[in-house]
Amino acid sequence: DSVKPSSAKKAPSDKPPEYNQGQVQEINKKVDSKIQRVEENILQWIDEETKTLKDTLEKDIVSIRTEVDTKNIEMNSKVQTSIADLKEEMTEKVAIIDNKLMDNIFDTATDYIPNDTQEQSPGSTKAILDLKNKLHQNCNTLRFLCSEPLSVQFSMWNKNEIAVPRGDDPRIICFNWINCNAGGAIDDDGVSDMHTVVIPIAGPYLLSLGCQLMGHSGGIQLKRNKREKLMDGGRSDIVDLNEDDVLEVYAEGGTKLKEVNLMGCLLRPRVFITPGTTM
Repeated sequence: DSVKPSSAKKAPSDKPPEYNQGQVQEINKKVDSKIQRVEENILQWIDEETKTLKDTLEKDIVSIRTEVDTKNIEMNSKVQTSIADLKEEMTEKVAIIDNKLMDNIFDTATDYIPNDTQEQSPGSTKAILDLKNKLHQNCNTLRFLCSEPLSVQFSMWNKNEIAVPRGDDPRIICFNWINCNAGGAIDDDGVSDMHTVVIPIAGPYLLSLGCQLMGHSGGIQLKRNKREKLMDGGRSDIVDLNEDDVLEVYAEGGTKLKEVNLMGCLLRPRVFITPGTTM
């Protein structure tokens, strides 16, 4: 009998499976869906973390502000108490020294030195005078810091438009809005426009001169006693002024401006007053 040869087995194909158009679209939809869910999960996680960080940050800010406010209140309370205690202590010590010195006859040429210094040692006399002068200075400092009559503040405005023709001489600017403390540098009758400031107390002043220029030329200047230029517009500075110095603001020729303002504040009197008196 003849033997039929066995049919050879087919080798497996290395080609990838082929998909039709519908299967490809279905696979793409599944991939897009999974990517979308991953993105949503990431965004949700970011939102939750951001909210947590924001809540934590707000709590920390509130806690820090509360702590700072508490410390400020405590510090202000301590400062106020210290000033009150120091003022009372200085007043008592000055009263004691004044009483002791008033029991003696003073020699005015020797700055509060008693005539009976031969009964005291030079060291004790000098110590008493040093303490007297130190207490006097400290009490005057407290009077200046705590008392309105010892301060000088002024503020003047002219909110109208001002124009100085080109080629004209500098013109003094008048002010129609005045604000100053009683007995200060401006004699304001409430009606007249003011153009001068007369310094009542010598000392360093914080001055500020401002305006709104409406052109590209000209400017304003603050002068003392009609001669000395102190500053230009738009500047602030600390200037040492003498008693009865006169301050005026000048606008140069060709200047067009508005909202002119001059402000000044006494920082510290050059000479303090005698204890028990006022300015």
